[in-house]
Amino acid sequence: MPSTPDEGAIQATLSAHFRMPVRITEVAALAGDASTRSYHRVRLGPDAPLRSLVMMRYPDETPPGEELPFVNVHRVLRKAGVPVPEIYLAVPEAKLLFLEDAGDTTLETAVGKAKSKEEILPLYERCVETLVRIQSEGTLELDRDDIPARLAFDVDKFAWEIAFFFEHAVRGYGGIDLPESWERAILDRIIPFLEELAALPRVLVHRDYHSRNVMVLPGAPGKRCELRILDFQDARMGNVFYDLCSLFRDSYVTLDEKTVDHLSYVYRHAAPAELKRMGGDRAAFAWRLDMAALQRNIKAIGTFGNQAHARGKTFYLRFIPPTVAHLKGNFERNPGLRRLAGKLLPILDALSAKAAAESTQ
Repeated sequence: MPSTPDEGAIQATLSAHFRMPVRITEVAALAGDASTRSYHRVRLGPDAPLRSLVMMRYPDETPPGEELPFVNVHRVLRKAGVPVPEIYLAVPEAKLLFLEDAGDTTLETAVGKAKSKEEILPLYERCVETLVRIQSEGTLELDRDDIPARLAFDVDKFAWEIAFFFEHAVRGYGGIDLPESWERAILDRIIPFLEELAALPRVLVHRDYHSRNVMVLPGAPGKRCELRILDFQDARMGNVFYDLCSLFRDSYVTLDEKTVDHLSYVYRHAAPAELKRMGGDRAAFAWRLDMAALQRNIKAIGTFGNQAHARGKTFYLRFIPPTVAHLKGNFERNPGLRRLAGKLLPILDALSAKAAAESTQ
């Protein structure tokens, strides 16, 4: 199908799927996150089995005999009992998926509308409990031929993401002419932490487990709301802290330290014995969480810089300052990072100042 959705073709496809005439009343573009996929909400007439669904167009070329990553990971998560949107129909020849409409309320939106922390804390607790399910049952449901089982966050992958930060945030967006010796000094100080993270036991990792990829749906009368987890197609194997720090040190929602401590307790309490051993004692848990956040937040700034500089999506600039703030807090909590902070903070401050000025224009 062309870039502009062909309503007639969509209507024919859905009518054939539902085995009844389906009338489309609206096709509206939805805002995606930092993704090359596009999404449209398709509203259907009152006689249709569904009032609406979401059409996802993906650019991925699937090799012969391979499964689309979204479909592959979706099956694993469904088997593990993770709340992911239903796949109603796949049309691989058109690179389309028709999915359950999970609404417009992300966890980020819910936090923005909440009148107090007490309103959103139960939602975060459920996100943590869902993550435990991904890491435990999700890992058990993996076959060795599943796509996530063949990919991992190793030292090379971590280092590639740090290099992405230098290329797209520091040089591309920031225009900072960083001497090669300075960049090498930063990498030399980060590599030991990356090696420590890569050496930890591995579980299934969502990879983008943050407040924009959790949808909050109203529950039935008298029931609590429901969650839907999105954007899981890039899942791979990694340590238990990667998704935790994505949620706790989120670029889109800033949680105070008391809340992070509480949610860390929730995780350790909900995790089965094997995950608890991977996390270590309380001190080791806090240190590893911060090391994972160090790498993840640097990578996030690289993504925001790339979105603004290479793709013209300047909306993402507003998220650089809070992500830099996460890194500064990390340095303050961990004196062992002082040498790294001395090299990295001047760059982070420059990027934060530039992004703050340009995001208000």
